[in-house]
Amino acid sequence: MKPLARSTAPEGEFALELDDLLGELRRRGWTLILWGPREAPELYAAMYHRATSADVLIIRGEKDASAYRTPVVGDSPVFCPPVVAYQYHAEPTWALRAVLSLPAPGEPGAPMGMEKPSPKCAIPAGLPKPVLIRPLSQLAN
Repeated sequence: MKPLARSTAPEGEFALELDDLLGELRRRGWTLILWGPREAPELYAAMYHRATSADVLIIRGEKDASAYRTPVVGDSPVFCPPVVAYQYHAEPTWALRAVLSLPAPGEPGAPMGMEKPSPKCAIPAGLPKPVLIRPLSQLAN
């Protein structure tokens, strides 16, 4: 996978770049998982695990990402959920914005209904073993 491109928003226009949003994941204590070599991973994912749910971001490329919230019961599969309470599929910056703006479970406006997840809510089979799994706060410069 190529490194993700930075925003090309016109100067003077407020736009959060991907790096800024990834920094917010670090600040909030999300965990980053990379499949493949760190320099050129095949897939990026980030997860924020709560007692009863997980918020997940999967970045497949510069134009393809998914964000979703899934209930967690026991060892239910977070990266291949049977149901989701929320899902959004777009470019990485938009998917990051979407998942970061979700109200926490139990707060007003938090998604509560369950729906069938898109196939994009699952990581593909056959990926190499994850080579880096750690909280993003440990990756901060």
